[in-house]
Amino acid sequence: MDFELPDDIKEFCDVTRSIVRDLLPHEIEFQTTGKVPPIVRKTLVENGYFGMALPERYGGLGLGALAQAAVQIELARLPPQFWTELRPLMGPGAKNIVYHASEVQREQLIPGMASGEIPIAFALTEPNSGSDPGSMRTTAVRNADGWVINGSKTYISNGKNAKYVIVYAYTDKAAGPRGGISAFLMPADTPGFSVTGTIELMGTATPGVYELSFDECQVGPDALIGEEGRGFHYALEGLNEGRMNVGATAVGMGEYALELAIEESKVRPAFGGVISDFQAIRHYIATMATDMRAARLILLDACWRYDQGEKRRELASMAKLFATEAGSRTVDTAVQIFGGSGYCRGFAVERLYRDIRITRIYEGSSEIQRNTIARELLR
Repeated sequence: MDFELPDDIKEFCDVTRSIVRDLLPHEIEFQTTGKVPPIVRKTLVENGYFGMALPERYGGLGLGALAQAAVQIELARLPPQFWTELRPLMGPGAKNIVYHASEVQREQLIPGMASGEIPIAFALTEPNSGSDPGSMRTTAVRNADGWVINGSKTYISNGKNAKYVIVYAYTDKAAGPRGGISAFLMPADTPGFSVTGTIELMGTATPGVYELSFDECQVGPDALIGEEGRGFHYALEGLNEGRMNVGATAVGMGEYALELAIEESKVRPAFGGVISDFQAIRHYIATMATDMRAARLILLDACWRYDQGEKRRELASMAKLFATEAGSRTVDTAVQIFGGSGYCRGFAVERLYRDIRITRIYEGSSEIQRNTIARELLR
């Protein structure tokens, strides 16, 4: 699907499509061994993808929201395990560092983040705090040496590999979430920090996501990101871009499923012809194509407006909501078009079916997106 993107973004997308085409054959090895071939990470690092969303002054590419989304749509054809490490670098955690960290913290982290040498993790969700971050129980108490962090987090991507963890904790419970939660930058080798478990998923990440524990973790006063009590606002601010990024992933997966379904419908025999001869299949394809075109347009419009300074929460939520729901419908229909083979391991549509399901949950579920859209419109 061709859209009028700026020439520089279109060129990057063309390059990415070529790289993805070269890396896709490695999916066979990954599906067999469960391990991502080293060539995948090496290729993404060497071509600058780890620094896509990071400022140029620190070694990144400094891409805006529109460029990030357009490139992610292309990357989403790959198994998401191939680029799991990139997500934290384009999500709320990285944005908290870029927008609110001190200059010392930025210089300490961002060059290594852009080069792939410093993996990070975004630790917000807790066992009893998912869509309602205000109910978190993790605390950070000030002492003479800085802050002592206690608590736990769950469903944390990159939690085991991260060298630094962006931790959200209550510093003033009485002030409530909007004035009492702060963000901290904690080295993963801090005494008392541990990865206590791995949660295996049906797709998306290998080997899964992680449970983290903070037991009397002492960090210095310079670990605070931005202002005390502003962590909740920082997390919400970063979620706008994170949600558009998830929408881009869903668009890429949905468009890939549509292409595969069209190809399959032209060659799969039935009743003396091929299944694309039948009106039911043609209607499926027409609906899938319409859904994905609408999803792409809504997403890219939200990203373009974000780059122009129109950072409205409802637009980011609309982009994520529609893209993930439409992408999921499209992938589901693609499995139907493939029939029994679409339910078998080894077929890309089966992998897409497992991987796209989480996009309607993380970075705010579809229900939370609808709440956000309604709240903003009724404000």
